Amino acid sequence: TGHELVLQTDPKKALEQLRSERFDVLVTDMLMPELRGIDIIRELRREKSDLWIVAISGGGDTITEKSMLRMSEAYGADRVLYKPFRKPELLAAIERD
Repeated sequence: TGHELVLQTDPKKALEQLRSERFDVLVTDMLMPELRGIDIIRELRREKSDLWIVAISGGGDTITEKSMLRMSEAYGADRVLYKPFRKPELLAAIERD
């Protein structure tokens, strides 16, 4: 399947872009500067219920990746991936069942 990738390194700009444009899938890290992935998921799940969301995390200094990804599922992520992951795992996660 073909996918067009749009990369945004600034989480606040990404949220603006996700609100103003149409996307099928969002892949978001859970721990980012200025805005956490959990906040992006929570906001977008209210606004765009059809957006497929994949949360990724390798954990951090104060929280494990399992805890972070469990929270992301509770807020509406459709799939979760633990870092590090390989391309086939990512491709499988972005495909809807």
